[in-house]
Amino acid sequence: MKTVLITGANKGIGFETAKQLLERGFFVFIGSRNIENGLQAVQKLNAEGFFKCRSRRTGCY
Repeated sequence: MKTVLITGANKGIGFETAKQLLERGFFVFIGSRNIENGLQAVQKLNAEGFFKCRSRRTGCY
């Protein structure tokens, strides 16, 4: 199984990219500066039947 990290995947183009890669069998790490937004994106993907994803906080702090 291939694994990818997509930064900014909690919304917009990043979220759609994550969804399309999940459809193709990839394991996707959802990168987000705000962990709550990342977790919400994972929950949304889970609700759509995608379970090979996890959230990670990204950025410099």
